[in-house]
Amino acid sequence: MRDLNLEPIQSLERAIQILNCFSFEKTELSIDEIMKKTKLAKTTTYRLLWTLERNYLIQYNQKTNQYRLGTRLLEYGGIVLEHLDIRREAEPIMLKLYEETGHSVILAQPQSETIQYVLRFDSDEGLQPNNFVGRRRIIHNGALGIVLLAYMDEEFVQNLLQDFPLESFTPKTETDEQVFLKRLIKIRDNGFYVDEDETFIGYTAIAAPIFQGKKQVVASIGISGPTFKMEGDRREQLIEKIKKAALDISIEMGQSVSTL
Repeated sequence: MRDLNLEPIQSLERAIQILNCFSFEKTELSIDEIMKKTKLAKTTTYRLLWTLERNYLIQYNQKTNQYRLGTRLLEYGGIVLEHLDIRREAEPIMLKLYEETGHSVILAQPQSETIQYVLRFDSDEGLQPNNFVGRRRIIHNGALGIVLLAYMDEEFVQNLLQDFPLESFTPKTETDEQVFLKRLIKIRDNGFYVDEDETFIGYTAIAAPIFQGKKQVVASIGISGPTFKMEGDRREQLIEKIKKAALDISIEMGQSVSTL
């Protein structure tokens, strides 16, 4: 995102605040819930909701007196997805990896302090954490984000950890900041990261970075499944496959092999 010396339009920012209140976990909200999240006055909130509703960006359910995101956003989302170059270039490589391994394969992109899942192929292994397309999570939560973090500016990493301290999801989650920072160095050396039972018990994810241009990390690709299916020699095979897939996508995105 560009850094321009301009003041944003306040009313537009407030409308975006309202849209940002909705999530996969909370798809419908009352006006009181929206007011609580945005800290906007009721009159302002109501006028903004009505404006968004008139433009099909918000839908109002008269039976429940709740609001949800409107159908126009589907059109916007389709336009964005259609022109996401990395999604288009990665899809055949991800599909091949999925067919070869039988495990779920996921593509994620960094969005400031978060990552967003933009494409995935699901296995039928039964264990499927909520990593659906469109979901966002703090970047240090899970293999796909951590492997990206390893290639980011040190100041950004320090600020991130200050604003969003490491938290424990399982007994195996690393919450010691100094140990975590050393881990990032190791990831850069190895070119991949394995999350074994750290985000979900009984669940392993292996991720590798995708580069574009002057070795700029633009996304990550991950493979995930039950831990007992991703151990020993099998894990070593999967690591090589995920690194190869990340390299192939990087090349498709214009990354020179000589700089990797």
